[in-house]
Amino acid sequence: MLGGLRNPAVGLWSVLVSLVLLFPVRGETRPPDALLEYKTTESRILRLHVFYPEGYREAESTRQYPAYIIFHGGGWGGGSPTTHYAECRYWSQRGMLAVAPEYRLRKKDQVEVPLECVKDSKSVIRYLRKNADDLKLDPDRFVVAGASAGGQLAAATSMIHSSELDDGVYDDSISTMAAALILFNPWFKCEPALSPPHHVREGLPPTILFLGDQDPGIPVESLRKYHDALKSAGNESEFHVAFGGKHGFCNGRNPRNRYFYWSLKMQDRFLVRHGILSGEDRVEVPDGFKGLVKELTAKDFQSY
Repeated sequence: MLGGLRNPAVGLWSVLVSLVLLFPVRGETRPPDALLEYKTTESRILRLHVFYPEGYREAESTRQYPAYIIFHGGGWGGGSPTTHYAECRYWSQRGMLAVAPEYRLRKKDQVEVPLECVKDSKSVIRYLRKNADDLKLDPDRFVVAGASAGGQLAAATSMIHSSELDDGVYDDSISTMAAALILFNPWFKCEPALSPPHHVREGLPPTILFLGDQDPGIPVESLRKYHDALKSAGNESEFHVAFGGKHGFCNGRNPRNRYFYWSLKMQDRFLVRHGILSGEDRVEVPDGFKGLVKELTAKDFQSY
């Protein structure tokens, strides 16, 4: 049963539909700079939607950029990389190679989820590390992010290691550990073998967590326990709860979403603190925004 839902029968589907209704696609629609094929499956070719940082094509071949990889949500049955184009645009402006991957989905590909989704997410990281020199990437500065079900995938790439998750496409000795994890309302409701809270241990990447206190499917206390478990095991973790935020509340598809700009600043500060980025953030609120929707202040969220 989904905690906080009045009608459990509505379940996950209602959460996902509400995300679409809350954040319709608006504003800038800059397409990705490249679509890179990283894996061929029985059902289709999977691609990475890639946004290059400024000067990337002209940069010397020895230049090494950090990478920002973000997995979309959708209950492992829907969703699209386009959901996170706004985030990718920002991080490319911040000097990172930003990547929004495709992965197999329950109905579209007729596969077992999230098992096959986790296999694909690990293949994404291994593809990028294997080709780091050609892609001008620093393999030690991979930031892996995800929203909802994508949050489970992002965390699983660093936290869950099993031969059952290695599909032979890439050398399984290639590490899938991130330098940092960014998780937005992560959906951990799957079998324990694939659920990150069941795999907390020492030596995990620094993690920053975001959740809205009005999320109908993820109680604040459940993610607080995950945050506390990470810290108790000796890991670094930040947890930010926004008052009034619902499922998918940090998404940037709606340029008037104040939570989006707040979360970017929080993420940027986090990555600078952990040595992945340097300098000031480049968060710019669109013209006219401040008069329509107020910015978040310390009274609008609680940090742990």
